[in-house]
Amino acid sequence: MYKAADESTAKWSFQIPPAPPAQADIVKEISCEAVVVGAGLGGLSAACRLKELGTDVVLIEKSGSYSGRGGHFGVPDSSLMEQHGVKNDLKELARQWVLMSGNNIDQELLWTFLNRSREAMDWLLPKTVAAGLTPALVDCIYPSAPYREFYGAHSFIPKGNIRGSHVSKSLFEYGSKLGIPMMFHTPATQLIQDSDGRVTGLFAKSPDGIVQINASKAVVLATGDIGGDEEMCRAYAPDALRTQASQYVPAGCNTGDGHKMALWAGGVMAEEVFPIMMHPQHYAWCSLFFLFVNKDGKRFMNEDTYVQGRATSFMRQPDGVCYSIVAGDFADHMEESLKYGGGIFWGNARLKYGAQWTKEQTIASVEKAISDGMAVRADTLEELAGQIEIDRDAFLNTVAQYNACCHAKDDRQFGKRSELLFPIEKGPFTAIKLGTALLEVVGGLSINTKMQVMDENRKPIQGLYAIGDTTGGMYGHEYVTTILGNSHGRALTWGYLAAEDIASRN
Repeated sequence: MYKAADESTAKWSFQIPPAPPAQADIVKEISCEAVVVGAGLGGLSAACRLKELGTDVVLIEKSGSYSGRGGHFGVPDSSLMEQHGVKNDLKELARQWVLMSGNNIDQELLWTFLNRSREAMDWLLPKTVAAGLTPALVDCIYPSAPYREFYGAHSFIPKGNIRGSHVSKSLFEYGSKLGIPMMFHTPATQLIQDSDGRVTGLFAKSPDGIVQINASKAVVLATGDIGGDEEMCRAYAPDALRTQASQYVPAGCNTGDGHKMALWAGGVMAEEVFPIMMHPQHYAWCSLFFLFVNKDGKRFMNEDTYVQGRATSFMRQPDGVCYSIVAGDFADHMEESLKYGGGIFWGNARLKYGAQWTKEQTIASVEKAISDGMAVRADTLEELAGQIEIDRDAFLNTVAQYNACCHAKDDRQFGKRSELLFPIEKGPFTAIKLGTALLEVVGGLSINTKMQVMDENRKPIQGLYAIGDTTGGMYGHEYVTTILGNSHGRALTWGYLAAEDIASRN
């Protein structure tokens, strides 16, 4: 495990703790019971719940505002799901989660999430309604083995938009009404520990200078992931540097600040190699399931897979670029395909549970890709090859081989299920450009089920908590979408539970 080190033993610069600020440089000292670092979903959840429970809490944030991203908030159970008659088998869900994680997770954390996340979601729901949002259950899953996904993705819809920033805004406004002091443009720089190693506060850099915040109960690290720090990615998540772009917002804030501070305080990471969340959305936001080809005009995978499987394979192609090739009759096969596969970028991630699916929705997604300049259409395959500038002969041979598999209902190349084999024969033909975007690096600090940061002896560092993407232990080699949006669900739940434990302490 990488730990804090001195200059003679450090492998990475981030292992070396900075010198604490001189007393003369401290312009202000603040005392409270708890300080939360980070105004994203997890940090806002922790701060608001702490205040509700009577804890004197201060929230500080590196950027100039609260933050939120994505559009799905996944938990296995909620009152909204109950209203729709949706009930997951948690045991089966857990088995699938562990399977997709390669048996390389902390199952105590997983079951804490499965058992307690309904409570956290039901705490959030009325706050979003009060802020003018409309909670909805999303009908977008991969329904079958081996990539089975479960219902539980919630969206919060203002005027048709599912941006996660609206949820963070609802908590920010709620926290403001509660009277939580919030300090923006104030990044935390270093933790303060007493002689026994207990964390008793932190230093932060405000616009006016160094601030010392003393916290008698706890510091909560909710600082996001490491994806914006190239050195940390090289150390823990090298594949994050192979994606074509980062779509994390706010840009520049995810530099592993909490990870570093906890390392300097004696914490350790839950994983040696961090899992990453990446989606095939750098160009178009629909990839479907028909035929994928790379820039060499060659097929390279079984297209019948879930979102992370597609992103991983796309990332490994020449220049990280590939194309989804669809025939003129593609929409006629979509409804049948959703009996076997689906999920994000194949199904409709905006479809409300209980609403009727229509093929016009898929047609619209492809037409949008064309209007955005992320897809092209041609009357013939030869013309299409010219438009996307790939080897014409290799491409035509690839399509011919694929069509032969479809007619035989036997994919000897990559083993796609026969139910999903539809030939690329009827024009016009469309090539949808695809590439992999990094969303977050979802590994981090080792924590227990109270959200306390653990040391190398698997003992909690007193007074130090971490939540959301500052923590690890929930995924194996990659982020799993066993429930779409579960990273948000984890952040919400971990913030809620950390507050519960902190408030209970004398």
